[in-house]
Amino acid sequence: MITDPKALLSLGTKLLDIDEARFRQVVDLLQQIGDHPEVQHTFSLIRPRLAEVRPKRRATFKRLFCEPFEDLFQLPGGNQPAPLNKLDRGVVNALWPLVEGQIGKERLRSVDAALGGPGNAAGGAQQAEKARAFWSMAAAAVADIREQTETGRFADELGLRLNPDRARTIEDIARILTIAQPVAELKAVLSPKPVQKLHKDHLDGIQAIGRQVARGRPEALKLFILLAAARLSDPSILLGSLWDMDLGQKSSDRAALFLDLSGTVVAQIEERSRGVASASGGTVDRMAAATLAVDLVASLEATRNAMEHSRNKDFDQRLKTIRNSVHELVRTQVLDGADAEILSAVETLVPGTDTARMAQAENQARALRKCSTIADTLGLRGELKSVTQQATASLTGTARQSLADGVGDARTGYTAIRMIELIAGPAEANQIMDDILRGGRR
Repeated sequence: MITDPKALLSLGTKLLDIDEARFRQVVDLLQQIGDHPEVQHTFSLIRPRLAEVRPKRRATFKRLFCEPFEDLFQLPGGNQPAPLNKLDRGVVNALWPLVEGQIGKERLRSVDAALGGPGNAAGGAQQAEKARAFWSMAAAAVADIREQTETGRFADELGLRLNPDRARTIEDIARILTIAQPVAELKAVLSPKPVQKLHKDHLDGIQAIGRQVARGRPEALKLFILLAAARLSDPSILLGSLWDMDLGQKSSDRAALFLDLSGTVVAQIEERSRGVASASGGTVDRMAAATLAVDLVASLEATRNAMEHSRNKDFDQRLKTIRNSVHELVRTQVLDGADAEILSAVETLVPGTDTARMAQAENQARALRKCSTIADTLGLRGELKSVTQQATASLTGTARQSLADGVGDARTGYTAIRMIELIAGPAEANQIMDDILRGGRR
C-alpha cells in the first residue's frame, strides 16, 4: 500500500479498481494533502466510486459551503438523470477561494464549531447555529462577488467572460445559500437519496418547507423545488404533485412556476434523447439502450400527466418529438437484428471460449424483454412481437435439434432454452422444454 499521499496523485483512474478498504485509506490520505488542483483532479476521476462507497470525508469549510447545493452537481456515469439545474464544479472550485478571502480567517474562526469533528466539542445545536452563521456569511460573500463581476472584477478568475452559464451558476449559488437552513431540512425529509417514490410525508415536508421559503425568499422558490427534484430517482415525478401543492402563492404565480419547471423537465428529457441520437452510430449496448428507453418513457408519461393542467401545445409537440426519438432508439438499437445475433451466438457456441459473446447475446435477450413494457406506448407492439416470436421459434428449433434429435452439443440446446427464458419468460421456456423432452411438436 502506498503511504506517501502525493504518490497517489499519479495513479488516476487505477484507484477505481482497488478494494473498498484500500479505497477508503486512499481517500483519507488524499485529504491529508489539502485542497489544491491536483487533489481536486484526482477526486474528480474517482468521483463515481466516491458516490458508491461514500467514505467519511474530512470536514472543511469548502465542503460545508457546498452542502446546500451539492445535489445539483452531476455525477459522472450511471443511468440516473442529471439534476434539472446542473451546477459546474469548476465554477465552485474557482469561487471558493474568493469566498474564503471575502469572509476572512478571523470570521471563519468564529464559526469553526460548525465543522464539528473530534477536535471540536460543539454540540448539535451549537454546530447547527454556527453552520447557519457560516452560510449567511457565504451568501453575502457570493452576492458581493457576483456584484463585483458586473464591473469586470473576478471575471477572469471565474471564467465569466462570454460565459453566461457560469454567471448563472454563481447567481444560483448565492440564492441557494440564503435558504441553506430550509434546504438542510428538505434533505432530511427526502432521505435517503435517491427517493424512488413520493409518499405523503415527503409531500407534506416539501410543502411545509416550501411555504417557509416562499414567505421569506420567494425568488429562491424555484431553486428550492429543483433541489427537491434532484433528490428523486426521476426528477419529473415531482411535477405532477407540484400542481396540487399549496406553497402560499397566488394562483398566477403557482401557474407560472409550474410552467417554468415543466419547461425545465422537458428540456432535460430532450437533452437525454439527443444523447441517444448522437450515440446511435456506435457499438450498441442493447441493454443500456433498453434501460434508457424505459426511463425516458417513464419521464415522458409522468410529465405528460402533470402537464395536463397547463394545456401547452408547445410542450405537447416537444414531448411528441421526444417520443419519436425514443421510438427510433428502441427500433434501431434494441430490435433491429437482435433475433439473428442471439441465434448466431447460440448456434456457433464454443464452450469455454465465447463468454463475452454469450454475455452480449444474453444482454440482447434481456433488452427485448425489458422493452415489452413500453412497446405499446411507443407504437412498437407489432415489431417487438415479430422479433421475439422469430427469435423464440428459431431458438426452439435449435434446442429441439440438440436435445431431442441429438444433432450437435446438448449445451447448445440448453443455452437456447436459457435465451428463450430471458426473452419470453420462464413459463414459456419451461413449456418448450417439456414439449421437447416429450418429443412433441409446437
